[in-house]
Amino acid sequence: MAGYPYPPAPQQGWPPPPPKRRFPWLAVLGSAALALILIGGITAVLIWDRDDEASADAPSRSERTSKSEEVRKRLLQEGRRELPTAAKTENAVPGYDYSTTLTDVATDTDLLIPASYDADGSETRNGAEPKIEVYSDAALTRAVPIVIVPDLTAPDSDPRLAIKATELRRAHIAGQGGQLKWTLADLGTYWNLNPTVFVVQHLTPDGDPRPRPLVTEVRFESQVPAPAQVASSVTADGDALLEWSPVDGASEYLVVLQQRQGEADAVRVVGRTGETTWTSAGTERCLTASCTQNEIMKLTTVDASTMASAPSLVSEKVDARLGVVAVVEKQTSILAGIDFTGLESLPVRADRKWDAGAEVADRGLAALPSRFLFVSVDGSTRATGAFIERSEVRRRGPSWEVPLRGQGTRLVDTVNIPAAAVEDMDAAVARFNERAERDYPQAGLAEPSIVINVDHPEEPSPELPAPDYPISGSNELTRFIAGQLIAGSTAIDISALVDQPGMPDAVDAWKEAVYQNPYALAYFDRPTFAGDVIHVEPAYSPQEKQERQRAIARAAESVVRKVTRAGMSDAEKVSALNRHLVDFGEYDDAAIAALSGGSRADIPARFRYAWETDGILVDGDGVCMSYSYAFQALAEEAGVESVVVTGDLADGGGHAWNKVRIEGSWRNVDVTWNDPEGGWTSSSGTAYLMIGDADFTGSAQRTERDDWMADAYLAQYASR
Repeated sequence: MAGYPYPPAPQQGWPPPPPKRRFPWLAVLGSAALALILIGGITAVLIWDRDDEASADAPSRSERTSKSEEVRKRLLQEGRRELPTAAKTENAVPGYDYSTTLTDVATDTDLLIPASYDADGSETRNGAEPKIEVYSDAALTRAVPIVIVPDLTAPDSDPRLAIKATELRRAHIAGQGGQLKWTLADLGTYWNLNPTVFVVQHLTPDGDPRPRPLVTEVRFESQVPAPAQVASSVTADGDALLEWSPVDGASEYLVVLQQRQGEADAVRVVGRTGETTWTSAGTERCLTASCTQNEIMKLTTVDASTMASAPSLVSEKVDARLGVVAVVEKQTSILAGIDFTGLESLPVRADRKWDAGAEVADRGLAALPSRFLFVSVDGSTRATGAFIERSEVRRRGPSWEVPLRGQGTRLVDTVNIPAAAVEDMDAAVARFNERAERDYPQAGLAEPSIVINVDHPEEPSPELPAPDYPISGSNELTRFIAGQLIAGSTAIDISALVDQPGMPDAVDAWKEAVYQNPYALAYFDRPTFAGDVIHVEPAYSPQEKQERQRAIARAAESVVRKVTRAGMSDAEKVSALNRHLVDFGEYDDAAIAALSGGSRADIPARFRYAWETDGILVDGDGVCMSYSYAFQALAEEAGVESVVVTGDLADGGGHAWNKVRIEGSWRNVDVTWNDPEGGWTSSSGTAYLMIGDADFTGSAQRTERDDWMADAYLAQYASR
């Protein structure tokens, strides 16, 4: 055989030469025939059982079973799919052409590209111009590890390259009865973790540069269904909580943390469970008097504390998501992913920086800070309100041991206070807690609750007429959803748009529509995504929504007519609108105090106004979300290009502000922070007016989230 050395020549006559082997065609054909008989018999039994079951159950269940069987058969047969090389839509997203979308692709499929050139996927890493790239996000920022090899089955006249599905196994280490247990989890392939990818071809099949890169969206399916409903939240104690719907036959579920670190894609299995819920509370580690939490989900090895002591260290960019994979008979589903937005502030450990010169010997509890510093999973040092539980305070000889705790965490920072410094501990604890609550109220951007449900029974509503209010969106799908929300639709059919080249996915488009449209009044609406239909549980009745929309429109028209005049530049208009809102609006501390958790569902209905457009614009009371919506409504009325932005403050808490386009550049406007107290002044009222991203310094430092704009367009709004 080619490539192997010949054996030494045998002695003549011994051993006797073996009989010449022939390929066992008859055996193979016989086995194939037997396999066909068996498969046919099994299929017949399955079909017979299914039809018999259908006679007893509802037709919808029979239809779903039949469809599932068709998908299973198709996926078993497929192992290779060829990618288009021609554009369906040119410049669909600025600078990129898009081909038709490839759907129903099995997770073990090789993707084939007609190509007369060589590529192995390492060009970008080696500093060369890329030929083929694969990304997991529409913004083309999260590269997926790939292996590209020549397709050896292709004829020489029609060469092709194959993008291979890379297998993925990861270790999981968990504590069990005080012992560490190590297991190996099979996650399938990278296609399981990235059920939608974007393949970018930079060259034509002949190897010539394309005028614009060609993007093909590829959607994968697995034989095992993923959990239909998935949700993430933060518990009152600061732990991550994941909940999902059960999958028939699942023996276990894998909780997966997928993170981008530099050029590498890190995958960790952070939980294995047979239940349909998982919390990071079980990962707590305690050493003496201090504990950590969420450490298994820590996204960086370099945090603000280590950087302070070693300024040469560089912080790591955090790009991560959580997800759940169902396992049925050792086969894995695709990842049911959870956006990590809102979870970056999960606490890990206390960050004690306050006690240098705190004078606890003389002042006792009065020397303790009203804010509690902690390091979060993204490496930031954040702050929350401090408090003391009197029942936890212990007398130890000449000192009091005082556990200082952080609101919304399970972290503790034990402080030793000389007994002589405290006359009455009960009164001292009460005074401290009152001061801390007064000094450090909660933040005002509540987290959304989004559910993905593929089995929602309702039908879509007919398309409603476009309302006579401004509609904003970076793409046609977002604008359509926004228009239907403003019109009051409760079941939005997006089938005509969601599969068009260059469109964001439904969840991405929904978030942008909610944030960028102050007339939608959809901040508290609860969406359910069922295939090509978005079902909406509205927060307000149609009558209430229409009345409030009219009030917003009247207020916007009146304010713009009052504070602007013909010939004003956009910068002058922005200044005038900012000054009006600072003078007219008041931050609603009572609404913030009523926010018991981090989710929008935790906000009592009587306080919802504080997060909606009319809270600030019409009534003059609200939190940062209402300030941002109000400014957006005024900017639209004044003809100024503006967007709402969401993010996280370095000191802790979600926040919302705006960006405006001034002379071709995007600039930040934070009306909330321009309005700390009282009326407008030339110093405080303009501190955060039309500034760059780098101008948010000190306590105003912040990071932007990615939920306020469709991913493919986020980079266009950088403010430098």
